[in-house]
Amino acid sequence: MVVPLFLIALITGMLLPLSWSSLPPTWLAAVPLGLAVLLWHVRRLRWLLPLSIGLLWACLFHHQLLGQRLSTEFDGVRVQVVAQVRGLPEPTESGWRFDLEQVRLADTGQPLPPLRAHWFDGQPLSPGERWRFEMTLRRPAGMANPGGFDYEAWLYAQGIGALGSVRSGQRLSEAQPGPGIAALRNNIRQQLEQVLDGQPGGTRLTALVVGDKSVLGREDWQTLQATGTSHLMVISGLHVGMLAAAVFGVVTLLGRCGVLVWPWPRLWLAMPLVIVVAAVYALLAGFDVPVQRSLLMITLGLLIQLLYRQPGLWTFWLVAFAGVVAFNPAAPLRAGFWLSFIAVGLLLYGMGARLGTANIWWKWGRAQWLVFVGLWPWLLLWCMPASLTSPLANVLAIPWVSLLVVPAALLGTVLQMLFDFPWLVRAAAVALNWLFDGLDWVARLREAERLAFPGWAGFLLGLAGVTALLSPLARLLWLPGLVCLLALLLPPQPRPAPGQLWVTVLDVGQGLSVLLQTQRHDLLYDTGARFASGFDLGEAVVHPALLALGVRKLDILLLSHADNDHAGGAGFIAANLPVKRTLAGQYAALDPLLQAQPCIPSEHWSWDDVRFEVVHSPPPPASANEQSCVLRVVAGQGAVVLPGDVGIRGEYQMLDKPLSADLLLAPHHGSRSSSSYAFIRAVNPRWVVFSAGRHSQYGHPHPRVVERYRELGAEPVYTATAGAIRFVLDDTGKARREWSWRERAQRFWHEDRAPGRLAE
Repeated sequence: MVVPLFLIALITGMLLPLSWSSLPPTWLAAVPLGLAVLLWHVRRLRWLLPLSIGLLWACLFHHQLLGQRLSTEFDGVRVQVVAQVRGLPEPTESGWRFDLEQVRLADTGQPLPPLRAHWFDGQPLSPGERWRFEMTLRRPAGMANPGGFDYEAWLYAQGIGALGSVRSGQRLSEAQPGPGIAALRNNIRQQLEQVLDGQPGGTRLTALVVGDKSVLGREDWQTLQATGTSHLMVISGLHVGMLAAAVFGVVTLLGRCGVLVWPWPRLWLAMPLVIVVAAVYALLAGFDVPVQRSLLMITLGLLIQLLYRQPGLWTFWLVAFAGVVAFNPAAPLRAGFWLSFIAVGLLLYGMGARLGTANIWWKWGRAQWLVFVGLWPWLLLWCMPASLTSPLANVLAIPWVSLLVVPAALLGTVLQMLFDFPWLVRAAAVALNWLFDGLDWVARLREAERLAFPGWAGFLLGLAGVTALLSPLARLLWLPGLVCLLALLLPPQPRPAPGQLWVTVLDVGQGLSVLLQTQRHDLLYDTGARFASGFDLGEAVVHPALLALGVRKLDILLLSHADNDHAGGAGFIAANLPVKRTLAGQYAALDPLLQAQPCIPSEHWSWDDVRFEVVHSPPPPASANEQSCVLRVVAGQGAVVLPGDVGIRGEYQMLDKPLSADLLLAPHHGSRSSSSYAFIRAVNPRWVVFSAGRHSQYGHPHPRVVERYRELGAEPVYTATAGAIRFVLDDTGKARREWSWRERAQRFWHEDRAPGRLAE
């Protein structure tokens, strides 16, 4: 019991800093270690020593990683750098995305941190090549919204200290020949592309052989998410374990048949071969967390067998957990870390002590049930979709991929590389395509469910319910287990009081999306953009935020006008949330599937004692921006005005109407062509919100516009600084700022942004 307790303490110490908004100085993190050493003689407190060691190691690691971030002096600056391509470059619909190492300024040689770059319409690159790039550098940053993906945490866990947007590039040298893993992965990828060229869906096989997930299209990921089989299309711990078992079985079989003559115990030969083969496969996969976990557990298991010891399976699990976190204390910031370890932990918990008495079909069905039920709380924690068809899909897909596709793909790749024999690889690709055809059929039975995170109380209740339902006492605890599980399905969501209005401005970069909520109604004003690359802010940001904020339907979807940064995400929102009515300025230019109706000036309605009125929405021949549907909402003594992209001409046309409001969304993101003195005086806002991208290419908000608002007494707020922001309007007086998401969810790895820099 001592070893598991010490491992748990060590893990706790390494995980603890991830819950902090700021890191303490290193000397302060070392204080608990000194106290633990002094208390070592107290037997009951000896666990404090591994706890403090883990804490100190994690703090040292995080301080070093934060020190490798791009200096603020280069944030938003265009420079020329010389760097080497690291890892596999990923082709995108608009160019290439890749990582760079050994980055230096071309003119001074000053070193820069490893960075992630995107080259729009760029040239193909290969691992190990040296390039000279002209690029704009940025510090790691992402959008901050409820229910959203924490891009900054992902970059931090990857060790990426800067982002770059490439303007031009010149190859300085080819990749150096040698046995580099990245070069080998790229060579295999290129050969597979040649062999499978023209075969429908053939590129999918690359994801299983070299872990290149970029080959999977949008439809592929939708199918995998809808069936809960995403784990099969990356090189997971399951694949590494199956390969290790196959190598071990072959060595054992050859020894028993007399083909392999080995005078010592066969384990001495099998162990290094298994570890080497599994390690090579893990490196080909990119050495992600699930692969690290599997490789560690395989290695530990073989070493323990070599020493003729029989520790508990939970000890293996804890050692692997501690080993992965010690290698990279930022690894737990990624969902794959938790899903991988929790899935294995669920199997140990739910199948322990009963494996020897059950047949293979009971074991297989039991395993699917354990993972299906046990991962639900964790999927909700990471705002990931959960599939009700997952058990049906996995019970067939796992053996199909692990026993048929992966072995054929790996053996076929070896035969292709050595003997130019492509037929086995092509057969594996056909088998994988058959699987996708079956998964498409299963996906149509029922789409994956996206539920909001139920809060920490609901999450803990859900864990208690899962623990009860999967325990050996499940027959006795099934009723309280189901009751606790309901906390995951029915998360309590607060709503405004009667007569109260909640205004939540989402962080969608260069665009706009605002949620207006009364006690029983929801209105979404604009939906953010959808880019040519396929990245849809309606899908990635707005929809998850709506679910996290308790929105299950929209009474009105109001699109100010048809510009992409305001209406690009509308298609996804309308397809995935019930929308009773869609209103729009410039409605004729929108997708007919939205069934948008025109905004009619002076149209008004009341919800829960809150009044909504369309103030302005001129028809053509007004320009696209001037056709914006301007909405004013009054709640008690407070009001908000949402003017879309209306310009100065439209502002003057509205001056004869009531415009006073405590809160104003800056017209056209704060451009020079809007926010006239007359309009600002007519609104007389206390707050003005600039919904614009960080380092906006259009210069939004313009410094003179910001200064104009300050001069007239309005306080500027920036979504690029604060993330999503909520304001509350009611009859108690002026509008009040309830929260900003960046402040609420602040962690030490998040970019600390000064508002002044955004107005420069």
